[in-house]
Amino acid sequence: MEPGLQISFLWSDSDVIELSVTVANGDFSGTAKAYADHSWLSDAATILTGFPTHPSDKRKLCLGTIDPAFAGGGMEFLLSCRDSAGHAIAEIRLSNDGNTPWFGAPRQEVHMFALIEPSAIDDFVLSLQKLEAQHEGPALLRFALPAS
Repeated sequence: MEPGLQISFLWSDSDVIELSVTVANGDFSGTAKAYADHSWLSDAATILTGFPTHPSDKRKLCLGTIDPAFAGGGMEFLLSCRDSAGHAIAEIRLSNDGNTPWFGAPRQEVHMFALIEPSAIDDFVLSLQKLEAQHEGPALLRFALPAS
């Protein structure tokens, strides 16, 4: 997978949708599955639309839970500006509940940071809207690679 945050639709019923979140930055990667209400994808798109509006702008998305005291997996995603010019950085935490093919596997977690280009946020918002409308995707937020 190229560096980024990928959200995929897995299934739904009348109450919830199940989403898979995969994140990779070139050094670390991880995947978690989480349940959300049917409006989560459009709510996420609305939250991220227009970022950033000012250098202290911050946007947060939560999906499922990363709290080990609760069952299930999840994601916390915090988007902020790293400088007064509005360059974006994302902090991502993923956690799964240890429900892997290896019975009894412990909970696994990923915590990473990534640089984000503003155009990538706009593309991600559009892909979240498409994922909700058509259940086709995935929605991908591409990470910018740091200059070497």
